[in-house]
Amino acid sequence: MIQKPRKKRPGFTVRAAIERDGKILFLRAVDTSGSGPNGSWHFLPGGHVDHGESLEIALKREILEETGLEVESLRPAFLREFIAGRHRRLSPEMPSDLHVIALIYHCQAKQGSLEKFEHGIDGVEVTEALEWISPDQFDSLDLRPPHLKAALQALETGFEGGIQYWPEED
Repeated sequence: MIQKPRKKRPGFTVRAAIERDGKILFLRAVDTSGSGPNGSWHFLPGGHVDHGESLEIALKREILEETGLEVESLRPAFLREFIAGRHRRLSPEMPSDLHVIALIYHCQAKQGSLEKFEHGIDGVEVTEALEWISPDQFDSLDLRPPHLKAALQALETGFEGGIQYWPEED
């Protein structure tokens, strides 16, 4: 029997807006695509869901691997589709055929320390640090995706609605 080649499908990822003391944890990367201080840009920690793994288990695993933190009070908050080929401003490391669906959780840091961090985590070699960032700093930073600024500020004001869907943007 001849097998047909598998169709390429979007990947599924989980990410977390981890809160501690009113700040959110971000990964900081620096490359030619960044418009923040010194060419920096910031994104939320997380990663791919393995086949057969629940979303919450995947999130806890990815956050522990990338940050050394355990998280609690997980609440799905945002759903994002990302199709790299439709973006004008991408990190040079970004595969041009990347297509992922990301479920972004809001959660609290439970325990652990950030001492586990290593450069180049999350498949982004230009990732250089973990940073706790307060909402009053958001406007001065290149946060990705761009929806994050308004969405995280809404969480701060007590947004408790259902999952917000962020359609693919140009």
